[in-house]
Amino acid sequence: MGIFTAKLRVWNPASSLPAEELEVMVDTGASYSWILRSRLEPLGVRSVRRMQFRTIEGHPIERDLAPVFVATDGFTGGDNVVMAEQGDMEVMGACTLESLGIT
Repeated sequence: MGIFTAKLRVWNPASSLPAEELEVMVDTGASYSWILRSRLEPLGVRSVRRMQFRTIEGHPIERDLAPVFVATDGFTGGDNVVMAEQGDMEVMGACTLESLGIT
């Protein structure tokens, strides 16, 4: 497991423009990537389902999951990301790394 930062480009699969570019922590111990809802909704990204997660303290929380395209360092792929709420950290997780083929 390791943590470092990377630039990530995220966009709506239904429309390649606009895209949001952000710097996120890469956490290979996290399954899903978490991107703020406030970044995703202006791109037209919409939730497809709701999932339950456990916080680091062990508390259950629910968050929406949404399909996006992502790109970093010349790699592009499709992924489902957690629509993070205010106060949640933005991270790139293992599923995104796998969808990009850079695991």
